[in-house]
Amino acid sequence: MELNNVQTLYSFETEYNADSVEWCPHDPHKNLFVCANYQLIENETSDNCTKRLGKLLLFSIETEKGLQLLQTINTLAILDQKWCHRKINDFSILAVASTERKVDIYKLNEETVQLELMKSYKINSTPETLVLSLDWSTGIHVLNKPEILCSDSKGNIHLLELNDNVAWKETFHGHEYEAWIAGFYYWDTNIIFSGGDDSLFLKFDRRVGKQPVSKNKSHEAGVTSFHSNPSKEYLVTSGSYDENVRLWDIRKMKTELNCLKMPGTLWRLKWDPFQNTKLLAACMLGGVHIVNTNSDEMEIIGSYYEHKNIAYGSDWSYLEEKKCDEFEGLGQYIISSCSFYDRLLCVSKVHLPS
Repeated sequence: MELNNVQTLYSFETEYNADSVEWCPHDPHKNLFVCANYQLIENETSDNCTKRLGKLLLFSIETEKGLQLLQTINTLAILDQKWCHRKINDFSILAVASTERKVDIYKLNEETVQLELMKSYKINSTPETLVLSLDWSTGIHVLNKPEILCSDSKGNIHLLELNDNVAWKETFHGHEYEAWIAGFYYWDTNIIFSGGDDSLFLKFDRRVGKQPVSKNKSHEAGVTSFHSNPSKEYLVTSGSYDENVRLWDIRKMKTELNCLKMPGTLWRLKWDPFQNTKLLAACMLGGVHIVNTNSDEMEIIGSYYEHKNIAYGSDWSYLEEKKCDEFEGLGQYIISSCSFYDRLLCVSKVHLPS
């Protein structure tokens, strides 16, 4: 069935390949989001023939001014980024994962509406190591010293703490190949999950050591996405190159609660920030989709096919329905999405049956 309930509000062509979008979760800046870029630059005059460069783009949307690019920061190539769920010292904080094993921490200056680099941290690994994913420990809990979980291209999962600086706490070796994703179980952040190119979906409990307490082998290809549900205890989701979205009860990891075949390979899964019953799925060459999980059988209830070349990034806006109504067209949600080689960023309005 063709679903046409996701309509483009704005589009933007990025200079570099686009691979991640993240909306600010905090008032008064829920109309802001960041788009991250990753570009291989050929160097014809050197034997070291390529460099990985990136840009961090800060955007706003407004009913009168539309989509505005507020800031461009030249960086190393970026693979993932996440806003801290809670403000820290009254600032919105963004963590950025990049090449050369770096994690950068930015704060949003509310007066200038610009991102300012606060701190940087280099993972203790070989120079070519890439930091592939990030998550914050603040999905449910308010913490004075929040933790950041990141995964890398050597199969490791690193635990950092943000205090006066960025401090390393622990490293877990989880996967033989790239650890594409790592995430906290928000209800108890002693528990962490990771997924790798070895098709393993691992669960760790920091209280009992550095070895995984469960090794799930249900995925038929690399595990690329994970998100803990902040409203329903024990519920988490995973996605894979095998094109399936899976729901899990973390107490019974042998068999998934539910599974849905998608139109393409999964890269990112995000619970909606309102009811936490819908998943936004970036399916690479298979489009961007919204999945309803609040029934016996999961189903796709919204689809977006404007991206022609590897949709890596997608995220829900935190703008409430009343604010979304101010923008053109039908719909109670606003999302953004981006794709790689066509360098396309889109902001769209989603209309779902109530």
